[in-house]
Amino acid sequence: MNEQEIDKSVRDFFLCQKLPAEKVQSILEQGKPQPKRNNTAGWHHWVPVAAAAIIVMAFSFQMGRSYNDDNFYFDVAGEIAMRHNGYKSFDVKAASFEGAQEGLRDLAFSVTPLVKQKLLSAYEVLGARYCQLQGQQAAHLQVKNRKTGTLCTLYVASLKGSLTSLRSLDREIVLEANHLDIWEDSDRLFALVD
Repeated sequence: MNEQEIDKSVRDFFLCQKLPAEKVQSILEQGKPQPKRNNTAGWHHWVPVAAAAIIVMAFSFQMGRSYNDDNFYFDVAGEIAMRHNGYKSFDVKAASFEGAQEGLRDLAFSVTPLVKQKLLSAYEVLGARYCQLQGQQAAHLQVKNRKTGTLCTLYVASLKGSLTSLRSLDREIVLEANHLDIWEDSDRLFALVD
């Protein structure tokens, strides 16, 4: 047999071969587009987990918002006492609240109290300087108790930012080394440190 005869017999052999009908049908079925599977079926398992996470986050946020006001009062009182004890020089020399206000021209609020005037009339203003209280602009006034001669500090700050939680406050706080009277006066926070 020569090469041509071998090629012809191989070709004839393969041309006579047929696939069974079911095999042909199976091949044709594989070529057809498959119906799409539901891709959202997997997320149903995560819905309870996501709901629980949202509830935990909401609860945590609410607990953070209901931060104990007593702790915040003591934080503010501690900051005030720390500044009182860490004496710094006063930029403005003044003999009255009006004089302190005049020297602290950039203040967005008045340092003159409207309430507790009887309490503050027992103190003489000596000087003032700018400062900050919980990130808010404040005035730090040096005052002297007329009766005892003790140098004290009066802080005045606008009730903005985190200080708004101290609205309607009229409280006496006793720390280890200091005694503080804190009160609200016309959207301002006053704190007197003895």
